Amino acid sequence: MNRVAVFIDGSNFYNGLRDNVGRMDVDFHRFGRKLAELAGGELLRIYYYNAKVDQEFDPENYDKQQRFITHLAHTPHLTLRLGKLVYYQVRGEESGGRKHYAVEKGLDVKLAIDLVRLAINRACEVAIIVSGDKDLADVVEYGKEMGIVVCSAFFPRGLSESLATRADRVIYFDEELLDDIFIGGLDGEGDSHTGIYPD
Repeated sequence: MNRVAVFIDGSNFYNGLRDNVGRMDVDFHRFGRKLAELAGGELLRIYYYNAKVDQEFDPENYDKQQRFITHLAHTPHLTLRLGKLVYYQVRGEESGGRKHYAVEKGLDVKLAIDLVRLAINRACEVAIIVSGDKDLADVVEYGKEMGIVVCSAFFPRGLSESLATRADRVIYFDEELLDDIFIGGLDGEGDSHTGIYPD
């Protein structure tokens, strides 16, 4: 049976869940197993990529992220990769009361390195990239050139065309497909652990 590695672009997935389903309390182990099954294999590992919130600039979201990181640490077969947020000062009337905004740095590179490393070591046969970000289209090509099957998995609204057309296969998320990946089920009252990028 094919070994499947799942690569989750954390903030992109969070925003997709918020905009399309309205829930973010994901059981990531269950989610990874479901994706592996859809790809016709067994789960090797989940890699989750996110940027570390700076406690000085954003103490409220820092505390929420620490709780979420603790949640991830207890998830079987999951490896967390943290990049960094670079904070820029907002100037002028367009600030809307905000003093700073943050931009993620280095996460695409981390994801690419992990995918290529697994491919070189023949550790997996299938890679599933959970993101709609067009910047990951080149990563799909790297994986294919290394001889593995690369799938893109995301919501139809939010999946870039370049990512979808380069993937060997696309898994489209909808409420039916995702109804059993939440901690309390789609209609349940699960705890939200994903307050990394709250509104």
